[in-house]
Amino acid sequence: MGARATSDELGFYTAHKPGTLTRYFAERWLKRPSAKGEQLIAWLLEAALGRNSMYFIEKTKEYVDEWKGSGEIVPVDAFDGFAITGDPAEDTIIPHAVLVWTCMNDRPWGEEVYHRWLDELLAAGSGEAAYLAASLWPAHDLMGKVTYRPPGWLVYRGQLDTDAERLILKEMLKRYDEPRTSLYGSFEYDDVKYPWQLSELYIERHGFTHPICGLLRPVDFEAGHGLKNRIQEALDAPSWSEGVKGAAMLLYLSLNAFNDLAGPTLRLLNTLEQNLFKLDEKYINIINFHMDKIEKIDYNSMKDYINYLIILYNKIIDKSSLSMKVFSKYMSIGLKTKDIIYIDRDFKNIIFKLILEEKEKVESWLENQLDDLRIKDTLLAIYMSKSIGHYYVYLNKELQADHVDKKMECIYNKIKFVDKIKLFIDQSRTYFDIEVDSYKMCDFIYYILKREKKVNFNCDFSKDYAKIINSFYLNWRYVLKDHMFLGSNHIGLYLYYNILKEWRSIIVDFRDHIKEEKELDLYLKTRDKIIENLYIHTIDNIEVKMNLYLNKIENNNLPHEEIIMDLVNEIENDYYKILEYFKDERKMMKFKELILPIIYSLHGKLRNSRLTDLLGINTKSQNIIIY
Repeated sequence: MGARATSDELGFYTAHKPGTLTRYFAERWLKRPSAKGEQLIAWLLEAALGRNSMYFIEKTKEYVDEWKGSGEIVPVDAFDGFAITGDPAEDTIIPHAVLVWTCMNDRPWGEEVYHRWLDELLAAGSGEAAYLAASLWPAHDLMGKVTYRPPGWLVYRGQLDTDAERLILKEMLKRYDEPRTSLYGSFEYDDVKYPWQLSELYIERHGFTHPICGLLRPVDFEAGHGLKNRIQEALDAPSWSEGVKGAAMLLYLSLNAFNDLAGPTLRLLNTLEQNLFKLDEKYINIINFHMDKIEKIDYNSMKDYINYLIILYNKIIDKSSLSMKVFSKYMSIGLKTKDIIYIDRDFKNIIFKLILEEKEKVESWLENQLDDLRIKDTLLAIYMSKSIGHYYVYLNKELQADHVDKKMECIYNKIKFVDKIKLFIDQSRTYFDIEVDSYKMCDFIYYILKREKKVNFNCDFSKDYAKIINSFYLNWRYVLKDHMFLGSNHIGLYLYYNILKEWRSIIVDFRDHIKEEKELDLYLKTRDKIIENLYIHTIDNIEVKMNLYLNKIENNNLPHEEIIMDLVNEIENDYYKILEYFKDERKMMKFKELILPIIYSLHGKLRNSRLTDLLGINTKSQNIIIY
């Protein structure tokens, strides 16, 4: 889509031409910056941050530099430069970029423009990006075109089909600190901060009715989340559905793994034990296998629960020795990695530690899994790992780069050197501690560049490039001030950092680093407008706040319950100010026009609220009566 720049001699192909950020790093890393050197650096930046992130960063700076101080800043054809891939890691930055450009222009493009761009995301199979775009962009009926929904939304709705269940399990298989797509948009459930919260949310919304509900920790009961009564209600039933049976089995295994239970949690374990007779033989066999009461079990009889069990022992219980023991048992009965929805650092660490104890068994098992392409990446990560004590596994700092290179050739056969660099970046993010291990990984990258292309960077390269790898979009939760290049004087980069930090200026105020008054004014206007749209509750002006609520309701074909309930809270808190606001009959008519069609489904939750008083709705009977 964008202008493609190439370097025939070096062989580094980038989706876009090098820009000012590329030149900034060329001056930092190269003794004698050149066009060829810039081409290499542009490729390295794209490899670390992604093509679309780099396009947004560089084009934003270019558009601002060309802007004369009035009129449109970003042209309507800017979207055409994005390289839509269908990969969430690449594409989910696009909706945020378009929101930024819309706010920079001070007025949106025509609604048909946003619909056309959404259609392009959908055509590329980029469901996550399409969902986020429909949530953030200012056009009617966008969400009606999108079928993708994030895990939190699926839990909120319930009624999980196979695809929804896989999506939720994939999210829960990830570490809490693992890079993940940000979908922060109109609703709280767009981003569930911690994967284990999904089980709690499901119980709160739908009761103890699905296997996901069994993936709980003892602390969840002790923290006063009100889960016990919902669970007790399900367990007291004379018979259990398949969903309750799966949940009860998993919860029983979870609580049994802890020896220090007391109070409500211990009583819950006793209740489970007293009701195990309600489980079928299949569930009892799975329990007995994990509690060492039987040595063998038919793998196929528990295959449907293998991802639940891996989450339970690796993420919920999280005791290293127990995880290793259980995983070794799974290997013995024929575990296939293709049945595991998501493989990450925890999986690699367990295999690494098991090799130290059961080398022949584990290596034989791994050989039988090589039809799973992820295992090659895992094997490389295991080779590069080293344990510190019994628990911690890190990148081996003593490894020689040439030894790693030979191991790569052994695992992957013929592999291009540019693919080796991408592989090192992916290894850093997926299988290692990105904050601790990325610097050493960048030493390996420098070795490949120096050997293959005779590139000589100065001493800043590895340190800088590690920060860049850490600052990629999916790592948005853990980007620190120390990772940022605040001296770049690059408004595109500062706006990118704002996207990563959800527009919360809690670690750095970029105003201190923008030198030109024109850029500073534009930055502040854009930032404030986006914050108003994303964080309505922070706004004091009632008129601005009400307009933003109504815009969210009008422009998004989403389930409106959460926004309405949020609006109810605002009305309760500022009722008399809002009453004054609605003395303008035109505002009240607009308000009723948007709200009344929605609240029929919410009347049970709106009884006695001031919203119903405001609208003149009688909620004494089951039917809502409009006066």
